[in-house]
Amino acid sequence: MTRSSLSANAKYFKDGGEMGELTRNFDWSKSVLGSPEKWPQSLLTTVNIILRSKFPMFLWWGKELIQFYNDAYRPSLGNEGKHPVALGQKGAECWPEIWPTIKPLIDQVMGGGASTWSEDQLIPIYRNGRVEDVYWTFSYSGVDDENGAVGGVLVICSETTKKVKAYDEVEQAKKELEFAIEAAELGTWDLNPQTNRFIGNQRLKAWFGLSADDEVELPKATSIIAEADRPRVLDAIGEAMTYSSGGSYDIDYIIQPPDNPIPRHVRAKGKALFNTDLQAIRFSGILQDITEQKKDEVRKNDFIAMVSHELKTPLTSLKAYVQVLMRKANIKSDEFSAATLIKLDTQVNKMAGLINSFLDVSRLDSGKIHLDKKEFLINDLILEVLETFFAPVIITPLHFKPGPDLTVMADREKIGQVINNLVSNAIKYNVGGMPVALSCHKEDGRAIICVSDQGLGIKEEDLPHVFERFYRVNDEQGRSISGFGIGLYLCWELIHFHDGEIYAESEWGKGSVFSFSLPLISD
Repeated sequence: MTRSSLSANAKYFKDGGEMGELTRNFDWSKSVLGSPEKWPQSLLTTVNIILRSKFPMFLWWGKELIQFYNDAYRPSLGNEGKHPVALGQKGAECWPEIWPTIKPLIDQVMGGGASTWSEDQLIPIYRNGRVEDVYWTFSYSGVDDENGAVGGVLVICSETTKKVKAYDEVEQAKKELEFAIEAAELGTWDLNPQTNRFIGNQRLKAWFGLSADDEVELPKATSIIAEADRPRVLDAIGEAMTYSSGGSYDIDYIIQPPDNPIPRHVRAKGKALFNTDLQAIRFSGILQDITEQKKDEVRKNDFIAMVSHELKTPLTSLKAYVQVLMRKANIKSDEFSAATLIKLDTQVNKMAGLINSFLDVSRLDSGKIHLDKKEFLINDLILEVLETFFAPVIITPLHFKPGPDLTVMADREKIGQVINNLVSNAIKYNVGGMPVALSCHKEDGRAIICVSDQGLGIKEEDLPHVFERFYRVNDEQGRSISGFGIGLYLCWELIHFHDGEIYAESEWGKGSVFSFSLPLISD
């Protein structure tokens, strides 16, 4: 651009960032448009609007469709492509790869036709050293010249490649999720707590005895839940939709559609979402058919119960023979035989305890556990249990200083089993013959019983799992300590059956404290 033309038209080309500078410095006198001082007012005004706009704009002008664009449009041209050559270039020379696609649209507008509109349209262009798939939302509008005829085409556009690709990725993820749900044979559900609108996938509807086109209403869905389970499920749903609960939902129950005489055992897992007012606005999750799994558990429990009962018979006889031999043994004349019989009796008792534990686990799983609750003093039971550990083979000192007499209503045998298990564990994990201490005190209307040791302790990562079934911690060499991992699990279940709590505190290398609570008869 010559200095004279620049000064004469400076007000139309000021600002505009990089493209403003390129437009000012371009030698338009060598183009078909000639110097800007000869340009029609409509072209000057349109270029001025384009350069000053923060929205992507592009202009074709005249029969040769000479090009202008602004900084907002510039990124869509990429690198090592059409920029900056596209400025002042003829349209056909700039866009050979897409000219057959866009030229008819340009001709429509240049011929006085209606403006065009395209949304998320794929128009591949050459940029960044290659032809790329680029998506655009754009309109072509005519710009009149001084004679009232269409002199150019204004393109107001936005590249939507990222949006379209993000949508495609979401759709692909959705398809993969649907495939995974279908492969896992899961039912899915979504509840709007504000409207009680309940949506389920086809599998869930089939389980509930509904056709694919049926609407699912929450009362209709819950009516299919077995009557014995329904209050528990409704309570769990209400709890999940309370903000303080965290919104988690995990429960198993039985559904009994009216047209299917065979009940289906399912497990539901879900999560509630809350708004800023702490109100549940969405509650969704999955439903898994665990009928066969439950049948397998029943068969397993029946097998364990049968085997345990069969093992108890010979073990009872063995216990009787050992006791007879112990009574007849002459401790003074044959100390080795007497000590051996004591060890044998201890091992028989341990075996009996394991078998009884397996039986109790089986009863818990099948819901056949029975509690024979009676009033008794907890101190008396602790002393009674500790007497079984006072034998020549026990080298760990056991310290118990009885506190106040506290009366509980519980199954004496089951609570004794819990205390025995905790003391046995404390002895097992003990180090160097350090004492194991027991205590009992009252707190908030409950009896709190603690068993503490100075043994190996429990690693921080193991502590949350110690009450899980079959979970075993490792020693300092990383080796699993002997046992089946059911003792603490059984303690946890038995204490919770008594409306109590059980928990563990530990520091690796310094020992552990296991405590449980039981409601008192009166505070």
